[in-house]
Amino acid sequence: MNDNLKPTIDELLSLKAKIEPLEARFEAAKELIRAAGADTYDVPGRGKVIVSEPVKRVAKGTEIVIDPEKLALANAKLKAQLFALGILKTETIYTRASKSKVEVKLAEEVKKAA
Repeated sequence: MNDNLKPTIDELLSLKAKIEPLEARFEAAKELIRAAGADTYDVPGRGKVIVSEPVKRVAKGTEIVIDPEKLALANAKLKAQLFALGILKTETIYTRASKSKVEVKLAEEVKKAA
C-alpha cells in the first residue's frame, strides 16, 4: 500500500461509515414521498423536493432483428448474398468506457463477504 494514501483511505472509510446509514434513510424517505404522487414541495429557506411522474414503458415502434442461431444455420451462399446486398453487415461493438472503480467497504462488509 502506498503510505501517502493512508490518510485518504482512512478518510474514505470514515466517510463511508457516516454516509451509509444516511443513504438508507434518504432512500426510504424518497419512497414515502414517491408514493404520494407527483408534486413539488417548496420549503422556504431550505430547498425544494420535486417528485416527477413515473415513466412508463411504451412501445415506440418496431425494428427488424436477426436471430443469430438461425443465421448460423443458414446456407453460406444465402448469407454471402445478404452481405453482398448490404442487408446484413458487421459493425464493431464497443464496451462503455468508464473511470477506474473505487470501492469502499467497511470492516463489517468485508467480514460478511468472507
